[in-house]
Amino acid sequence: MVFNGEIYNFKEVAEKYKIVTRTTSDSEVILEVFGIRGAECLNDFNGMFTIVIWDTVEERLFLARDRFGVKPLVYYRKGDDFAFASELKALVKLPVEKKLNMVALQDYFFTEYVSGQHCIFEHFHKLPNGHYLVWDKNGIGIKPYYIFREKIAARPIAARKEEDVLDEFENLLASSVKYRQISDVPIGAFLSGGTDSSLICALFQKQNQNPVNTFTIGFDVAGFDESGFAADVAKILHTNHSETHLSDKTSMSIVDKIVDYYDEPFAAPSTIPSYLVCNVARKNVTVAMSGDGGDELFMGYGYYDLYRKLKKLYRIDPGVARWGLKTVFNGMGGRYKRASRLLALPSANMFAHLWGEQQYMYSQKEIGELLGVKDMKLTAVSEWEEVDKMPLSDYEKISLFDIEQYLAHDLLYKMDIASMASSLEVRNPFLDYRVMEFAYNLPEEFKIRNGTAKYLMKKLLERYLPKELVYRRKWGFPAPIGDWLLKDLSYMIDKWLDPSRIKSQGILNEKMVARYVETFRSGKKYHDKRIWSLIFFQMWYEKYMA
Repeated sequence: MVFNGEIYNFKEVAEKYKIVTRTTSDSEVILEVFGIRGAECLNDFNGMFTIVIWDTVEERLFLARDRFGVKPLVYYRKGDDFAFASELKALVKLPVEKKLNMVALQDYFFTEYVSGQHCIFEHFHKLPNGHYLVWDKNGIGIKPYYIFREKIAARPIAARKEEDVLDEFENLLASSVKYRQISDVPIGAFLSGGTDSSLICALFQKQNQNPVNTFTIGFDVAGFDESGFAADVAKILHTNHSETHLSDKTSMSIVDKIVDYYDEPFAAPSTIPSYLVCNVARKNVTVAMSGDGGDELFMGYGYYDLYRKLKKLYRIDPGVARWGLKTVFNGMGGRYKRASRLLALPSANMFAHLWGEQQYMYSQKEIGELLGVKDMKLTAVSEWEEVDKMPLSDYEKISLFDIEQYLAHDLLYKMDIASMASSLEVRNPFLDYRVMEFAYNLPEEFKIRNGTAKYLMKKLLERYLPKELVYRRKWGFPAPIGDWLLKDLSYMIDKWLDPSRIKSQGILNEKMVARYVETFRSGKKYHDKRIWSLIFFQMWYEKYMA
């Protein structure tokens, strides 16, 4: 067996199956239970993992990935050749053909990441989360053992008292935090000062007599630094807090290197602070807890309400008013010019296109022009079509889409790469399947109430922090990539988006690239993400293809 990750409840599993252990390792328990139950053992495990087992008797290879895709697993399959690894960069060292997967590239320019089971190369694939793969003399078969959408309870849910729901939520999340403290190495937690990380740190500190280690980083750029809020939270919770301020120079020093870690095109600028905070934390601890998953479970993003408003506008207006408003917006400032794009979304599968716009990425029409493709089927659009058929409210559909798409393929990939590059293990209490199933199946009023997103989380956090720290504007964890590209990193545009370089590759339309560069440099700063996505693709291509 080879195994990456942690099984937090391995002692209970060993007791359940009366396994007499010879070590204190979860690895031993995995192998013993697999011998007893085969693939069914996966439903016993509470953890994050990729597991590969070679059955010497049946001559069968077994690969599995955890429920929500915290740990990665990629494989190559062509003809009789089969190989697997945790990262694509390991597989591409094999003597195999590396042919660009154009479907994956289209997805990248739409969502900022390569979606679903695709990899950026043909014949390379990601094992879906909650699935296992068996390879033997009969060939290869992939089967699910856990599908989150099948855990959605039938509606309607009986009314419940708020205090009872709060208590149950606190107990479940506290249990998850407790599990994730099992470690024989130093452990800490990320603390941004936002709702998600503050709640995890509050429960973490409550369960320990000594101050727990918390970490935050801040940019010396107005509008991108929330380290002051994190310091206030740490002071109230009495954690052992480390605060690192990063200058533009320090932050930008790794921009050219980030492609060494991310082995597929990945345009999220937050890769930079994610890597840096992991690097800072690793100097003091080997394991850190993170708040990933809270926004997706408790509807914490701004586009929930925006979708509802746009959907209503599109329903009552055949297009005349929208196009008139779009013309007015285009004549105003940058913020309004960007907003005008929302008035030209396709009415079919509107949310998927809204989501791409909210990521500051390209529209389907723009991708077609950029890549010279007329007909395309974007993975995110197809996935939204499936979610949109389900008997759920608009907000519940978006939450499910975020969990199955954005969380699985973007946030978890970003953090796993950033943490592993620093030899740091990151654990996610919100992604305990018990917490996920409980929270998703709560009535919507416990998630958004009177315009307050993440309502239940904030009510629980009131038990630990004053209201002024609980109810404040959401910041996120970005990097000021637009400022950098206009100033100190302007050379990256000149180098990587040089028309002759683009033309010689024959992948992107050099005239369209030049138009985006001109638009960005002429003052439309909101195109920064589009420019960065082009630069990252060029850096990736140079490293992994050229």
